[in-house]
Amino acid sequence: MSRGSSHYKEMNLHLFSGYVEAWNSYSYKKLQPSIYNILMFIPMGMLLPLLSRKLTTFKWLIVVVVCFTLFIEIYQLVTGAGIFELDDLFNNTLGGVIGYQFYRLYTSIIQHKKVRMKSLLGSLAIPLLMVFIFAGITIAYAKQEFGNLPINSYSKWDMTDVHLTTSMQLNSVPTMASVYKKVNHSDEVGDILYRKLGLTEVKTAAKERDRGILLEDKSGSQYTLFQSTQGNWTLTDSNYTPQQATWTKQGPMRQEAMAIMDNLDILPQKADLITEEGDQFQWSLSDTPHINKDYWSGDLSLGLKKDGSIYAVSYGLQEHHFIREVDILTPKDVYERIKKGEFPLIKRNAILTHNMMVIKKGDKLEITGMELTFMYDTKEFYQPVYRVSGIFNGDSDWFTLIQARRN
Repeated sequence: MSRGSSHYKEMNLHLFSGYVEAWNSYSYKKLQPSIYNILMFIPMGMLLPLLSRKLTTFKWLIVVVVCFTLFIEIYQLVTGAGIFELDDLFNNTLGGVIGYQFYRLYTSIIQHKKVRMKSLLGSLAIPLLMVFIFAGITIAYAKQEFGNLPINSYSKWDMTDVHLTTSMQLNSVPTMASVYKKVNHSDEVGDILYRKLGLTEVKTAAKERDRGILLEDKSGSQYTLFQSTQGNWTLTDSNYTPQQATWTKQGPMRQEAMAIMDNLDILPQKADLITEEGDQFQWSLSDTPHINKDYWSGDLSLGLKKDGSIYAVSYGLQEHHFIREVDILTPKDVYERIKKGEFPLIKRNAILTHNMMVIKKGDKLEITGMELTFMYDTKEFYQPVYRVSGIFNGDSDWFTLIQARRN
């Protein structure tokens, strides 16, 4: 399946890597390319037997489907129109097989003037198997305590001829870390804005799970509210251009800002006022997880007009509810994981080329640091992960992320 024009001679020879990535992201969007590649070749499997009697034989149909798919993949490889992927070869062939089974069902109905149960089950065997597999995956995902981490979508690297070093003293003492659950307060936003600011909803537009809402106050002034799936939201006056407010003293404006925050009651706990520039104010809560304790983190900013009314509010605060402590890998365990090639290469910017995202013979990697940080999984649990930094072939900005929690 084409992915643009910047993939000259790129290959992905890791079978089922698309399914692994979709699982670790638990994302239908990541699964779509695989589904589309299957669906696109179903008509081919149905029509080829109608074009040639020879292709009514399963083995010859498979040969034609595989050869056609190989032609597409090789074309993408040499022109840069896409990536040569074994996943595409598998999915396209699977689509051709499903189409062929539908053809067999059609000919059975024509021949016997009825639907034979044996033919029906044979024709629907693969689609039904896929349904059962996806149902089983969904049930397994629902039963597991925590969600998946996208950083686990990687293929094991061959580190045999890679020069891996470190001067770090690697701790091997077993340890634990906390896991938190993000508490989404987006449902409370409407009540705050409607009840305390007197805004009413005029129009709503949704893109996937994000929402844009047009609001209006009693005087007819319009505001735009944007709510993201992460629980963040921004409110802006649709017709106001921010200007430097001219107050004779900053004190009254600060008092006005604090009074508005008290009225809205959206600062969950004592937060530091870190920015105070003209008509803009920003509060911050540091992202420092507390052992065995709930905590908040993030930023909140407020913009005021000259008359002291609001022209913008940006809410980026997150509440983390403590779940429990879990056993985690030690730094020595993490280093062993890297020695075995069990880590992802992070594409941290658009400048990195495909060749810079591959571990190969002769590469040099020096591990210079390990830091325990946190990352949201697909169920919005805040899980501990190791941020491993190093120097990769002279690149001192290199880093990778490794799940800290033991499976």
